Amino acid sequence: MENETINWKDFHHQIYQIYHGIIALTLVPFALLFLEWDTSSIDERMDNLLFILSILLVCLVAYASWYVWRGAKVQYRLGEKMELIDKLREFKRVNTKKYLILGVAGITMAGAMWLAPSFILVIAYFSILVQYSFLRPSEDKFVRDMRLTKADRQKLHEK
Repeated sequence: MENETINWKDFHHQIYQIYHGIIALTLVPFALLFLEWDTSSIDERMDNLLFILSILLVCLVAYASWYVWRGAKVQYRLGEKMELIDKLREFKRVNTKKYLILGVAGITMAGAMWLAPSFILVIAYFSILVQYSFLRPSEDKFVRDMRLTKADRQKLHEK
């Protein structure tokens, strides 16, 4: 695998496309529903079934948010002898899973807003957006998460 060239700009561009694409997939339905939201039609006493459904969906999104940070399937599997290209692939694999989990959570909140208009669902959606900002795939995050050495970091920018 050592004969594969490492191009940080291409890798960074690929993961940023995934990152922004998934955010856009959740933001568009949320924005459309939010713009069409008529707050004057919100009943002060929400139907019991919709209220319970809203609470369950918020709990589901809270679990998904927790899982993105602590879940077993979204932890990096780093080995002592991993090459830099393998670390790049591992970073992309794990972070794509994290973005997809948050994407499903965002779509869930948008769907829940459609069913039961409640400002708690809007707050839950915005909390998902905040998490995206903490998971932004920057070079510093890659170096920190993958525990790169200075030599590895210099290899990222060699051509």
